[in-house]
Amino acid sequence: MACNGRYAEAADYEALLCGGIDLTNAAQVAMVEAYLDLAASDIHMHLASVGACDCTISTFGLVYLKKLNILDAAVIQQCPCGAIDKDQKQMWLEWLDRQFTLIRSGEIELCDGYTGSEYPAFGAAERSLTAWSEAEIILHKMQRES
Repeated sequence: MACNGRYAEAADYEALLCGGIDLTNAAQVAMVEAYLDLAASDIHMHLASVGACDCTISTFGLVYLKKLNILDAAVIQQCPCGAIDKDQKQMWLEWLDRQFTLIRSGEIELCDGYTGSEYPAFGAAERSLTAWSEAEIILHKMQRES
């Protein structure tokens, strides 16, 4: 299930943003993971809004959600890092908001085997005007399905 738990661990957070968390300090790790849990709930809400909690998240989607989870924890939850100044925080807040909007609108599809709403596609339907063309349509359908 996609909407359960955090998408990143304290080591992921430390590797992406800080380089200053002592991963041998259980109290620091627990604090960062608590912030990651809080941040993951934001992601869960957006995934739930498009029914993505019941799908298998694609491999690239899991990495993307990990990034969102880390940045949400750092910016919105203000998880300690010291590397994010006021301007960077504003930039990341706007970026996170845009990503959540793209998820809710379906422009970013995280479920494995699906495409987003902006995926270029073309469809066509055969039409029958005579009994002969109706038989041709049936034949074409059988050939596609075999």
